[in-house]
Amino acid sequence: MHKKNYIHSFIAPGGKKFWLLMTIVFIYCAFVIWIDDHGFPAKTVLESDSALTIGGIMGLLLVFRTNSAYERWWEARKLWGQLVNEIRNLSIKTQAVLANDQDKYEFIKLLLAFPYSLKNHLRGGVFDLKVFDLHAQKIEPSHFPQYIASLASQNLYKWKTEGKIDGFIWLELDLHARALMDICGSCERILKSPIAGAYKQLIWHGIIIYMVLAPWLIIPLLDNWTLVAVILSAYFILGVELLAEEVEEPFGTQTNDLPLETICSNISISIKEIFPQLNLDLHQ
Repeated sequence: MHKKNYIHSFIAPGGKKFWLLMTIVFIYCAFVIWIDDHGFPAKTVLESDSALTIGGIMGLLLVFRTNSAYERWWEARKLWGQLVNEIRNLSIKTQAVLANDQDKYEFIKLLLAFPYSLKNHLRGGVFDLKVFDLHAQKIEPSHFPQYIASLASQNLYKWKTEGKIDGFIWLELDLHARALMDICGSCERILKSPIAGAYKQLIWHGIIIYMVLAPWLIIPLLDNWTLVAVILSAYFILGVELLAEEVEEPFGTQTNDLPLETICSNISISIKEIFPQLNLDLHQ
């Protein structure tokens, strides 16, 4: 991720939504300070303790929320790291055991296309087979990663039946080829199993209640400094929640989502370095 993306994430954890909420909190807190008449000094300790208690509860909820969201992001990152390794290993072994450059070329087109097709599939986009000099057989496939992985397996089996590779090499190559769909299936599981909406609604209800009550509970203790305390609390609470919402869907295009374009590009670079004799100029 580029340096400017880190800066952007630090300044605006949730983009425009974050700053809109921060503005609302600021205006509300300033309003509370303006109308406060300090008529309940005897309740200072009780009210400040209440603020700490509510803040502690919110902190625990946000810890679980952040851990759940980051776990999804990290699992997705490990899957794409595995994809990089599987394709590299498959490319290296194919280069070593296969003699015919045309067979290599037909197979490598599939390995180049697979990560891009998976990226588009996870983002709900359309994948163009022609970009990689591939064409659909009979009908246009609805699941492009599955279609490309099936073609790769067919090629391996064809090499075995034609005697271009023996059974032991076929088993070794097929192990890497089968991993492509295992990775695809695991990514689909993350994509189609979002964190329960009721849980996220509960978090937001807690945040709203805390932001509404916090100025009233803190103002007898801090007076005009309440604005600073509440704004700092809001920055971290809202920032953590909006950041969690962003990373819990790791396959998107937001700043903190997985850099899938970069990963796909790195796979392409690796393949082209492994097969320099093919002069591959295919790209998405």
